[in-house]
Amino acid sequence: MMLNRYRAFAAYLLAIPLALFLGILAASPNELTLTLIGMLLFFLALPFFIGWHHTLLIVFWNSAFTAVFLPGQPAFWLLFAVLSFGLAVLNHIVGRRPFLSVPDMTRPLLFMLVVIVGTAWYHGGIGVRALGGAANGGKYYILVLGGIVGYFALTAGQISNSKRQRMAGLFFLSGTSYLLSNIVFALGPAFYILYYLIPSVYAGDQAAGEAGLATLGRLQGLAPACLATFCFLLMKYGIRGLFDWTKPWKPAFLLIIFGVTFFCGFRSMLATIFLVFAFQFCFEGLVRTRLFPVTIGLAICGFIPILLFANKMPPLVQRTISFLPVNVDSSIQADAMGTSEWRFQMWAVLWKEVPKYLVIGKGYGIDPTELDSVFTAQRMGILPNTFEGSMLAGDYHSGPLSVIIPFGIMGAVAFLWVLFAGFRVLYLNYRHGDEQLRRINSVLLSYYLAYAVSFFFIFGAFNSELYVFLGVVGFSVCLNRGVMRKAAVEGVRSPEQPAYAIELR
Repeated sequence: MMLNRYRAFAAYLLAIPLALFLGILAASPNELTLTLIGMLLFFLALPFFIGWHHTLLIVFWNSAFTAVFLPGQPAFWLLFAVLSFGLAVLNHIVGRRPFLSVPDMTRPLLFMLVVIVGTAWYHGGIGVRALGGAANGGKYYILVLGGIVGYFALTAGQISNSKRQRMAGLFFLSGTSYLLSNIVFALGPAFYILYYLIPSVYAGDQAAGEAGLATLGRLQGLAPACLATFCFLLMKYGIRGLFDWTKPWKPAFLLIIFGVTFFCGFRSMLATIFLVFAFQFCFEGLVRTRLFPVTIGLAICGFIPILLFANKMPPLVQRTISFLPVNVDSSIQADAMGTSEWRFQMWAVLWKEVPKYLVIGKGYGIDPTELDSVFTAQRMGILPNTFEGSMLAGDYHSGPLSVIIPFGIMGAVAFLWVLFAGFRVLYLNYRHGDEQLRRINSVLLSYYLAYAVSFFFIFGAFNSELYVFLGVVGFSVCLNRGVMRKAAVEGVRSPEQPAYAIELR
């Protein structure tokens, strides 16, 4: 009794001064105080992170949350990737938990790592000024390397049978957090403090539209939120389940998601959701069922009002469907065509630069003085090409160009190798995985393929999307406890036998 009393007294003795200190720091927030608060909270929560780091990594992998209190404002997924990988290595060293062995993915990732590090070394480092670099651009290197580290952190753990459905749902639904940026902006300045956790960049188009600086105030956070919710519905019910007319609320959910997607203002997101739906339709084996003509009929019925009343629809909807052969408002069509032409002009210039960086890539190093001079010339009207700044910053709006210019032909080979290896892992888990996970595995494969098609033919950025591909593959590995292959003997493997040990014989 006396010992418990002393423990409580010691806790109060530590907690009260710490709370006062945190209150004093929070009273005058700046970059230094936010960093100190973040470090204190991190050390206080360290025991929780040690026990739940792998779960937190999965939950925050697709989320929009960022650590504003740290230099560079890294995303939560990046922080947990580094933390989880470090703890996984320590567990591996003491022999408590080995990594799941997937050599088909490890080899191309190591090759990609050599190409990235070699390119950075050739150009004088990764360009982090905090480490003495003379150029900017280090954040792109950190994102790419963080994606690779995050994959290995994901494959360092396994998900128990009782949590597989729940973790798959959280993996997808965390993407809805992007919508919070738009919600916070709509609520007003009283809620802007939440931008310390949610990046305000996703409300940039919305703010520009309200200020009259843009033709339309697109809801940038709504696009990934719709995709995340759509994948969750597919994982939960499948297409066959969503077309269950005995439970009308299921097809209603599907129609609502499709309808809301039209209001985000992004043509690429509508195309991506359509691709996910098409791939999932095939993987569920519905092409040769009566659901196929029903789906075609519903699509035609939905397209007819779009065809007839396109120019009467809300501006954001018109912007989303502007790539279809429909009649939309001339100003909206001009805005959509302007962004497309801007990209085509930039790509025409960039493809001429490809031979120059074919052997040794350009890397991500950016001269800040040169970048500032370009933006200054654009503001003064001296430089008419509006894509010069994006080119210099490495923002090419093209998946293939975002790989081959920074890392040359070897980087392109490494990325294609990683993509193919990831597809093979996802397909094997879909084809031979646990029947209870078949729908989840099919959604992961559909999402992966749709993202790959979008990366190559619609919009892509290697530095910001590599972690998406690796996250899907890494989550599939830890969900299925390895790569499932055709078993030599019909039956269920023992819990001690790792999944990657089941081979063709």
